[in-house]
Amino acid sequence: MKLSIAAITVFVAHALAALSINNPVAGTVWPYNGSSVTISWVSDDSTTLTGTVTVQLMEGTDSNNLSPIYTVATSYDASKGSISFVPPTNLVGSSNYAVRVTSSVSGPHYSHFFQAGNPSVTESTSVAVTVSQSESSTSSEASTTSKEASSSAKSGTSSDDASSKDDDSSAEISDDSSEEESSEASSEEAESSEGESSLDESSDDSKSSGASRPAIAAGIIGAAAIAALF
Repeated sequence: MKLSIAAITVFVAHALAALSINNPVAGTVWPYNGSSVTISWVSDDSTTLTGTVTVQLMEGTDSNNLSPIYTVATSYDASKGSISFVPPTNLVGSSNYAVRVTSSVSGPHYSHFFQAGNPSVTESTSVAVTVSQSESSTSSEASTTSKEASSSAKSGTSSDDASSKDDDSSAEISDDSSEEESSEASSEEAESSEGESSLDESSDDSKSSGASRPAIAAGIIGAAAIAALF
């Protein structure tokens, strides 16, 4: 089945349908007290939009050179046609805001300029707040570093004390071992001396006993001889 040129044209036009932003419009004023706002868009030919969109808040005095201030959504379904969000409460008060809706199908589209932000917040105030937060962060990091260094020093001192105590304990154990070894050596020498003394006494007794036996025998023989004469 062949498609007609008209059908193909309609299909392409539907697939590449452009969009228009219908909120915010010129004269819109966004609240800056934390209330929600809605951004909406429609297809230029009333067909259903396809693809995805990225929604951003832009700011600048030159409509051809706007700067992105805040990204509301990325890869958002274009067919939904709207999105709600709460604008940042620290936005600089200005009437030079615009919304950009970038379609994955038809590219970027811009709203009219409108007013948003807190009138009491100026560009210089925002910078001052940023600097103050940065200094606070730096001070906090320095304090954390100081605490870590102090903790490390205390840990090192405790480690040295523990090591010193271990060394003293080892020295005491070594001294006790030396005293025990010395005592055992003295005991062994005493036992050795007693053993030698016993041997000497035993030897003397043996010699004394050996010397007295011949004398006794001679006395007995002499007595027998005398008895025989009578």
